[in-house]
Amino acid sequence: MDQKVLKKLQQKFFYVPVAIGWLLIMLSCSLVYYVLHSQAFTQVENSLLKAGAKPYFDTVHSDKIIYVFLDGEEVSSYSLVDAFSTEEIAEVEEKMQEIDNSMFNRFSTETGKKYMFAQSKVFMGDKYVKKFVLIDYSDTYDMLLTLGLTLIGVMLACMAAVVIFYYFYAKKAILPVKQSFEKQRELIANASHELKTPLTIVRTNLELIESDPTSTVEENKKWLESAQYQVERMHSLILDMLDLTKIDATALTVEREPIVINDVIEGMMLSFEAICYEKLIDLTYIADEPVKVNANKAEIEKLAGILLDNAIKYTPDKGKITVEIQRQRRNAVLKFYNTGEGISQENLTNIFDRFFKVDASHKETSNSFGLGLSIAKSITQSMKGSIVCESEVGKYTRFIVELPLSPTDRQSK
Repeated sequence: MDQKVLKKLQQKFFYVPVAIGWLLIMLSCSLVYYVLHSQAFTQVENSLLKAGAKPYFDTVHSDKIIYVFLDGEEVSSYSLVDAFSTEEIAEVEEKMQEIDNSMFNRFSTETGKKYMFAQSKVFMGDKYVKKFVLIDYSDTYDMLLTLGLTLIGVMLACMAAVVIFYYFYAKKAILPVKQSFEKQRELIANASHELKTPLTIVRTNLELIESDPTSTVEENKKWLESAQYQVERMHSLILDMLDLTKIDATALTVEREPIVINDVIEGMMLSFEAICYEKLIDLTYIADEPVKVNANKAEIEKLAGILLDNAIKYTPDKGKITVEIQRQRRNAVLKFYNTGEGISQENLTNIFDRFFKVDASHKETSNSFGLGLSIAKSITQSMKGSIVCESEVGKYTRFIVELPLSPTDRQSK
């Protein structure tokens, strides 16, 4: 996966949601306008029909109604007093002589008034005349115009908000993929660098053995042991890299169950007792009560093994290592403490980085590739926990792991 692929993926996270968002916004605004428009004109038409069903002189229900009667060239009109100007009435009467036979019609006057009218024939005196009922719907038209412009403004504002939101969302959504890609690339680059030295040594040793075909195995023992040592180092590196890959790949699918973390930690401490005895290290275990977490036993063993091995490496002879298990609110807290050289504040910020080593020349860590603590952090994060390191140069180092308690453990308390 290169930068072009990441960019295309980011564009996909941006353009697709934006297009869907815009479509939903336009549909919503259009639906709102359509419903309100239909309701407004339905109300106008209903008022017009009600006015047409009443006697022509009954206009008390509305001051926006005009009745016009057309008998050949003769035109007469009626409306509430002062509801319409003389000029407006004259223009309306003129318009009525030019209309067609449709049931509902609309027109505008030069003064900007909007009218809707219905026509029918009524018997007056001894003959039929055309009757027109008109309603002034200018206020409704202005209201719908204002509503339309408002909805357009709201739609544009929402569309702009969608663009801004998904611009940052796309960046955030692609970030885990980008980080994973960068970590993978960094892992490959660092692994290639770390493998270069042992491979060079192995090749040199083999070339030395090949240079003297008559030499015996005993005579080449030195070169063979050196090659074997480097092969073991490469094997260890490959296993660590596989562990990291496996943790990242199965973080969401690994099967976990409630386990008493005390039992697993105690078992791991027993396996390190012999090494501590040889170095005269005081290994202490403190736990007030059993603590349950949702975990896979192999994960806890790997985590505890890394932190115990790290503590032993950096604890001098006759030093002290303390492992403590506590329950704090909704978390199980594991503390791995050891006396020794400690870690500077500068190095603490990088302590969990892959291939980072505090002191590459340290005797106990010369065979290490600096992946252990990175694996420990990955395990902890896969369990939705956290791990931090505290240290004081020349005195101590303490790793603190917090893991969520098992629901069964919380309920029992």
